Amino acid sequence: MVVLTTYSDESVFAALGAGARGYLTKDTDAESLACAIATVVGGQAQFDPGIQRRLAEVVTRVRHVPGLPDGLTPREGEVLRLIAAGRSNGEIAGELFISEATVKTHVNNLFAKAGLRDRAQAVTYAFRHGLARE
Repeated sequence: MVVLTTYSDESVFAALGAGARGYLTKDTDAESLACAIATVVGGQAQFDPGIQRRLAEVVTRVRHVPGLPDGLTPREGEVLRLIAAGRSNGEIAGELFISEATVKTHVNNLFAKAGLRDRAQAVTYAFRHGLARE
């Protein structure tokens, strides 16, 4: 399946979860679209170059999350790192290709696991555990 969308990154993980192996924006020209369809039919994946770059950034960041305390998942660790970097829930959602509601769920889960009350405590916690950089 090839997804053709107006969104450049918001729903790529949802599309992948639904079985998509191609993800292009609607401004893709006809020749590139035909090539992407042939590529996916041939068993390979095809993504918009901007999406490929963002996916690589996300994978690299998640891969380099140090050991996580208090049973935090890799995604919760990434959300925590972005909170410590001053990102809003909306900005975190955009960077991680997830919805804002999913970010809120991760925030609530990491707060509960780490015994945190607010974002200020989360920032302190992230620095204390080496999950944030200055």
